[in-house]
Amino acid sequence: MTTNRRIDSLDVLRGLTMALMVLVNNPGTWKAVYPPLRHAAWNGLTPTDCIFPTFLFVMGVSMYLSFRKSNFRPGWKVLRRTVLLIGIGLLLNYISTLVRGGGPLRFTGVLQRFGLCFGITAVLVCTVEHKWLPWIAALLLGAYSAILFLGSGYAYGPDNLLSRVDIGVFGAGHIYNDHNIDPEGLLSTLPSIAHTLIGFLVGGLLARRDDSVILGVGVLLVTAGVVLALWLPLNKKVWSPSFALTTCGIATLLLGLFDWLIDDRRVWRQTGFFKTFGTNAIYCYIIAHIVAWVSDLTGFHRWFMDIAGRTEFTSLVYALLCVAIVYLAALPLYRRKIFIKL
Repeated sequence: MTTNRRIDSLDVLRGLTMALMVLVNNPGTWKAVYPPLRHAAWNGLTPTDCIFPTFLFVMGVSMYLSFRKSNFRPGWKVLRRTVLLIGIGLLLNYISTLVRGGGPLRFTGVLQRFGLCFGITAVLVCTVEHKWLPWIAALLLGAYSAILFLGSGYAYGPDNLLSRVDIGVFGAGHIYNDHNIDPEGLLSTLPSIAHTLIGFLVGGLLARRDDSVILGVGVLLVTAGVVLALWLPLNKKVWSPSFALTTCGIATLLLGLFDWLIDDRRVWRQTGFFKTFGTNAIYCYIIAHIVAWVSDLTGFHRWFMDIAGRTEFTSLVYALLCVAIVYLAALPLYRRKIFIKL
């Protein structure tokens, strides 16, 4: 495998994740959504809960493949990308606030977490011998487990230490308030960094084309996560260590399967739809926000649901329409092999 060739299986996994993210974030109405397209109310795991962590995992895999080209010395582009991810996330939050009619700016968010995890992971993988990275990931997960045990980390309310830290740092009005829990809060960034490190380590296996090893690692991660869930339940909103391990394992299994089907055996050849999303994921993420804003401001969203009826099926149809619009917006870039990078 050459260092400059894109790995189709990784683009497909990233694209599948991006398309699903658009789908679940844009239902016709939040009051009528099929259960698999909802997040778990608290403890538990749904297919939707796997989307964000898979994206974070894929970022870690991509970091290995990208950084190895510069012998893991990427230079100033790390700082640039970190700042851009956080900045774009804040900008999207600001515009969303204006579209909703005003209110305090939310400081945390999906891209902000990507930025923090990218920047911190980049520093680690470029300054620490890679043989120590699994131990660092384990240390982060272990330390966070202690935080959950000692800080009422499974309290679904303001008594949770995670909530107290976020409110103390940002203020109650500047976080996503789900019973005072922010799913992209500060302390839960610790297991997310471990999550990204695991993706980075799997990226090394992908670079060596060790599909059987990748699948084996996936099984081990899922097993470890399920066993750990006996003491620390699966919970996306606090990003529990069991959640991190289980979702990393699922993503690893998917990556190994896709690599075998697409890049190795070449059984799955019609991958253009997912690669359209996967080769310009950040662009698609931004376009999805723009589509939602325009739909709300023009009244199309309300008009569509009033005409179609507010059922789970019509809610899904509206979400699929949003996916189609984002796809059409990204398709010209894919056809011209234009890949927008931060």
